Amino acid sequence: MGTPQPAVHRTIVAVDVVAFGERSRPQQDVIRRGLYSALEHAFDECGIPWGGDWPGTYREDRGDGLFVLLPPGVAKRRVVSALLHLLDGELRRYNAMLVPQARIQLRAAVTAGDVAHDGNGAVGAELVLAFRLLDSAPLRAELARSGAVLGLVVSERFFDDVIRDEPACEPELYHRVEVDHKEVHTAAWLRLYGSPARAEPAGPPWWSRLPRPKRSAVLLVLLLVLLLPGDALLAVPPAVPPCPAPVQLNVLTSAEKATALRGLAVDFERDSRGVDGDERCRLVNVHVGVDGSAHEVVRALSRGWPDQDLAARGPEPHVWLPDTSWEVAEVAAALRADDRDVRLADRGPVAYSPLVLGVPAAEWSGWPNQEFRWRDVPNARLPLAGVDARSTGAGAAAAAALVHTALGGANTAALTGDDVPRRLREIALRTAGEPAPACPSADRMVLASEKAVLKDHPCLKVLYPSEGTLHLDHPFVEVRRTSTPPNERRQAVVGRFLDYLRAPSAQGTFRWEGFRDLNWVPPWREDVRPDKPAQLDAAVDVAAVREAWESARRAVDVVLAVDGSAKAAELADRLEDLVGGRGEVRRREFSADRLPSAVAEAVAERGAGVPVVVLVERPRPVSEPLEPVRGPPVRVHGVGFTAGSCSAVTQLGAIRAAYGGTCFDSTEHDVRVALDRVAGGLWGSR
Repeated sequence: MGTPQPAVHRTIVAVDVVAFGERSRPQQDVIRRGLYSALEHAFDECGIPWGGDWPGTYREDRGDGLFVLLPPGVAKRRVVSALLHLLDGELRRYNAMLVPQARIQLRAAVTAGDVAHDGNGAVGAELVLAFRLLDSAPLRAELARSGAVLGLVVSERFFDDVIRDEPACEPELYHRVEVDHKEVHTAAWLRLYGSPARAEPAGPPWWSRLPRPKRSAVLLVLLLVLLLPGDALLAVPPAVPPCPAPVQLNVLTSAEKATALRGLAVDFERDSRGVDGDERCRLVNVHVGVDGSAHEVVRALSRGWPDQDLAARGPEPHVWLPDTSWEVAEVAAALRADDRDVRLADRGPVAYSPLVLGVPAAEWSGWPNQEFRWRDVPNARLPLAGVDARSTGAGAAAAAALVHTALGGANTAALTGDDVPRRLREIALRTAGEPAPACPSADRMVLASEKAVLKDHPCLKVLYPSEGTLHLDHPFVEVRRTSTPPNERRQAVVGRFLDYLRAPSAQGTFRWEGFRDLNWVPPWREDVRPDKPAQLDAAVDVAAVREAWESARRAVDVVLAVDGSAKAAELADRLEDLVGGRGEVRRREFSADRLPSAVAEAVAERGAGVPVVVLVERPRPVSEPLEPVRGPPVRVHGVGFTAGSCSAVTQLGAIRAAYGGTCFDSTEHDVRVALDRVAGGLWGSR
């Protein structure tokens, strides 16, 4: 008995072998192996994981067939535009190698809807509908009449939502049927794959039916016609010119757009046939590379795309599709600074997605008007799942929004104050946890793009910020090398690909995958606002945000050497709070006359890279200089609460001279100011 799982919207593919029960047991064994092999190969070639566990690709065997639940992120269009075609090909290949008794004729049904797991198996109304369609009389009758290898029936809603307006799904090949089976009385749409050719039986030649005298005359005329143009008989048919090699187009996309771009690339390749006037010839081969950190991948361009980048991420891109134009500006500046021959040409957006807050359904009603205020996010009742500024452009946008909330800006000027590391550390401790699973439990929220909440976290509801939000504009960037002449064919293909992504069909795909199109038309869901969210008035320096945010999230182990005074103890307590659960604190108490030896002991017991913070009320004059420390450098931060605490004649001054690091005297006994200075040493940008 398994673990019950909540309902998730899934695409359902159910298949059943025709006349399976009429075969012998050995034939059934061969058929089952052939069916599973055909399905697995079709899934692999289509790029859909075959898997087998919830919440990924889930399947259950039914003896003479099975059903498969696709992962929520797989586009429904790919099932009928690619997967079923590939399955038809695999079945025909299988049947060509087997005797008739072991061949497969397959019924298939496709629907989509919410499916749960009750611990014993998958359950849901759409799953029941799939099996009723699979067993329907129209599908059985048409397969029996036609002899087709594969027959498909889809629900009326699936046809209307996915197939009707999508040329890649070949809607003209479907026809409407009525299904009246058990409790189901509905319309559906049906099509056949792989129908065998039905040639008329060959008869005697047509001239044999003529009377004998006429037959001789006709044959004589034909012979004269053939002999007169003698040169034509000897002529060789003109050679068909070979197809030119397709243009290789390497596309690098962010993880956010991976599913959409892979499907669109396949369609673009297919539609490129005949562009040069020959239907046999394909214009382009597209390779789509995906990496969680597009920023790091494109930064590899400044290194000349060495072998380790090729092995890890695929070929060097000609087109880059990041999440935000901030990333383009950041990388372009880095390339100019390195004086590399790479130039990035930003051709504008192909889709949009606003930054939103995803909350469990049980919490949704607690936020009035489906809105939140940025300043309430860090202090909300539920913690926020991890915001990683280096993982994706969407992660950087989430970090930028939090930085803007904490500091009143997300540019370089806002990130230069003495109190910035401490303030960012406080907000990072409340928001930077582990990444959220696809369906997080009711004890956490997610700050992410609208697309990610809709498709990657389908159990969450969407909230919009009342003050405005950051927009992910998903730019199309052409990557050019100035040291080599331009490839005119490839540049033309790049322009065609951009036009293709902006065309209505591709824009519909983006909407289906959870994005807003170029007119800001959103995907449909009850909690999605149809209007364009207001833009947050924030200038984002994404490079500075990445550095500051990642520094604030840094796990720090620290040794606190405290002289026991009230001010030093208060500062030590607040530093322990800032370390929080992202690090470890070892606290040592010492008397004022043992300060140098206490620090030496703390340094000796520290782990590699562990800083030491020395906190004293009134450091004593040093009696003798300390010997400089040998070995790896140790960061020692000293704080004294009297004037001149860090002078060369004091213990803290001697410690700084021996160990290096910083020293700060808080002449006005201000613990908060001292806390900011120490936090800057521990969590400031390096």
